[in-house]
Amino acid sequence: MKKFHYNKADTLIKELAIFFSTLLFFLFGATLVVGKEYTHKSIISEGRAVIVDGNEELAKKRALDDALYLASLQAGAKIDGYSKVDTNTSLSENLLVRPSSSIKDFVILEESKNETHFKIKIQAILVSEDDVLNCSARENVSLSFFKPNFIISSRLPARLQKLPGIISKNIYENINKFENINLRDASNFSFNPVKFSSLPVSLDYEALVEGKTSALKTGEFGLHTLIELKSSNNSMTRFINKLDVSLTINIYEGVNFNNIETLNYNFSVLLGAETGYQHIDGFYKIPYDKIKEIVQRSISKIQFRVKDELSCYPLEAKAELVKGVLTVPLGFNQGVNIGKVGFASNNNPNHSMNDWVVLTVKKSSGDFSVIEPLNPQNKKENINGKIIRFMN
Repeated sequence: MKKFHYNKADTLIKELAIFFSTLLFFLFGATLVVGKEYTHKSIISEGRAVIVDGNEELAKKRALDDALYLASLQAGAKIDGYSKVDTNTSLSENLLVRPSSSIKDFVILEESKNETHFKIKIQAILVSEDDVLNCSARENVSLSFFKPNFIISSRLPARLQKLPGIISKNIYENINKFENINLRDASNFSFNPVKFSSLPVSLDYEALVEGKTSALKTGEFGLHTLIELKSSNNSMTRFINKLDVSLTINIYEGVNFNNIETLNYNFSVLLGAETGYQHIDGFYKIPYDKIKEIVQRSISKIQFRVKDELSCYPLEAKAELVKGVLTVPLGFNQGVNIGKVGFASNNNPNHSMNDWVVLTVKKSSGDFSVIEPLNPQNKKENINGKIIRFMN
């Protein structure tokens, strides 16, 4: 067998390739692990403690501490190991087990005792220490597609007048392919957010008679597009004409049409030459079907940017206490189903990890839900008027 000899450069390149391949493997693995931590967990655990000298209160406290610690470990643990060598050169291995999640709220389900032990069963809501609430990963998104506005330069050929309508139709059809987006065609309304937000549904004639409305409900979104077509010359030569397309997509949320994001997208399409000689210009003229195809390909990914903005926008609303019942104007149309967990915050958009109150959905309809605190000791009156943000 022939033996191959590697020089130092080849050996170095080989070692670097192995090193970076291994590094990428661990990075991808870490990304998957971190991605799984971005959620809450509902844990049921049981703790027990010995009753010493008849002191039941102390035993109850220790049993509760035991239940809370076990619940933390069930949600995930961090294990660190280290070695220790004493003066006799004896080697001992040590493991340190720590919870990777923190308990935000809990409720005692059962208490029991016998002659020697006290037992407590609890339900706890835990959130990873690295968790954030920036992306709620909504199951359902309600989106209204409003009539776009067009601006077309008079310098453009008449054959391009239909392009804005084609662009708008393609954006609508591409968004409509997402199963979790309930898209409503509101293009028959001339877009005016001030008018839409100021007119109550109860006074909207079309909403009452025909079931059509331009208004948005809490947790719903609206999309409006400004499409602008301009004519320009190529930067290399003034004889080459271009079509400059500029898209401005505004996304609105809620009854007040809050503008939560503006997406800008620009691209150009070559139209052909303009030398002043009719036969030459006709030869280099780009066919309309080709221009249409290029435009459709250029906007084929916009819907993913829209979906990312909608899916990751916080699902939240203000709680309202009505006749002793705590409610939110969100329902299964917005992805709020029975059993979904929310956190109360006193108008804190960052949702600090301290002093959270956990709530669960007890009843849910189309655009309305009844919520209750997980822990009955948290009074509904104190939650009234606070912002409730729901998690996965």
